[in-house]
Amino acid sequence: RRETDRLIRDYLLSRIQPAYRDFKNAMKAIALSGDQTLATEYNEVQAIFDRVISKLKTMSYGYTGFFDLVKVEEQQLDKMIEFDWNLVSTAERIQEKARNVAKSDPGKLREALDDLKNELLSLEDTLISRENIIKGVGEK
Repeated sequence: RRETDRLIRDYLLSRIQPAYRDFKNAMKAIALSGDQTLATEYNEVQAIFDRVISKLKTMSYGYTGFFDLVKVEEQQLDKMIEFDWNLVSTAERIQEKARNVAKSDPGKLREALDDLKNELLSLEDTLISRENIIKGVGEK
């Protein structure tokens, strides 16, 4: 189970990081548009992307070492794996939406950015919920 947990998160990163690169390809079009609000929106989405990637890189693996501060029980690990499998479809949607941003016409760029932003925020919320499961927050 613990190895599965790590493999799922590695897979998520393998989807999110290329999506981030696709997203960054839109920066030139945004800069050329001269639209400051669009540039601001782009920067907001980039910040969310950065947070999500950071969370994916640093979240607990479900591995419990002898000196770990947070001990992950098998039951919690099962919940985390279920969360992670659900995250796979979200990561794939993010990849698709990032491609849409990269290839959007200038008139549709704002809508594509909003779609990507909403998907990233949803992923971030799910990652926070996952973290809470590990810590036992909200469990009775």
